[in-house]
Amino acid sequence: MAKVFVAPFVLYLLGTNLIGRFPDSWYPLAYAVVVGVVAIAFGYLARHHRIIEPHWRIGPAIGVGLVGIAIWIGLSELHLEQQLAQFLPGWLAPGERTSYNPFEKLDGPVAVWAFIAVRTLGLAVVVPIAEELFWRGFLLRWLIDPEWEKVSLGDYTFSSFALVTVMFTLAHPEWLAAAIYCALLNALLIWKKDLWLCVVAHGVSNLTLVIYVLAYGAWWLW
Repeated sequence: MAKVFVAPFVLYLLGTNLIGRFPDSWYPLAYAVVVGVVAIAFGYLARHHRIIEPHWRIGPAIGVGLVGIAIWIGLSELHLEQQLAQFLPGWLAPGERTSYNPFEKLDGPVAVWAFIAVRTLGLAVVVPIAEELFWRGFLLRWLIDPEWEKVSLGDYTFSSFALVTVMFTLAHPEWLAAAIYCALLNALLIWKKDLWLCVVAHGVSNLTLVIYVLAYGAWWLW
């Protein structure tokens, strides 16, 4: 059962790290392959399991998602991490995102909008599923008890809450925003005991981020 929660996230993490080393001309195709592989892997692994229970009672998720991404964008625009990096060892310095601008890198509107569609699908659907399964569906429970399937969704300990927040933060270049955002999603799970709401909140956030990036040209955020 653990592989259903862990494998999609690991595949996405490995895939995105690998394609970051490709030439820009390969990036759109490589990203599409990663999104497809992760989606297929999740569909295959979850085919006999009811991992997430979709429903339409998603008001709290929409609210948390919008508040969370507003905080993320606001803090990220301040670039506080880069200012703090000079006081930290090099291995703690925040990395940079791929910052791929399709309007500069691709020829023709069809190629540009095809990439934007795939990127949006990845950010708003595939990433929320892969990350929420791992961070809050698996790791938050595993840190409470290695026999994590016996731990109910939303069970709370300070140590598991803090460790997941720290690890999520280190996985993103926008430290301060990531720390607050992870804490909000952890709190949502503890409040509602519903992993689907975390997936929806994450999806709402990422879709809003896509809209923001397209509206303001903030390519460095995706």
